[in-house]
Amino acid sequence: MDQKAAIMIVIEHFGDIKPGTKCSAVFFDAERIRREREFHAKLYSENGVYDPAIRRDMVAANVPDEPYWLVSLKTGNSETGERTRLHRVDARTGKVLPEHF
Repeated sequence: MDQKAAIMIVIEHFGDIKPGTKCSAVFFDAERIRREREFHAKLYSENGVYDPAIRRDMVAANVPDEPYWLVSLKTGNSETGERTRLHRVDARTGKVLPEHF
């Protein structure tokens, strides 16, 4: 799967993407997933989640284990304000993952 395929999966999944929407996708491989887990763990720790087991569970609930594409859809303009929607697509199955963020 490539960037274009991941974007098309999200567009087809939701079906309500307006013309002019800016689309992009970033692939999260094992290294990026590791860094994302570290980021979330640090964020939760800084916000008062000190129990390592709880922090691990929170990170696991918000960061997939397997490689995925993070697809960004930006709608609107400078006058009405931009709205960004983020969606994850499993790189192995091509399925849109449930939103946890």
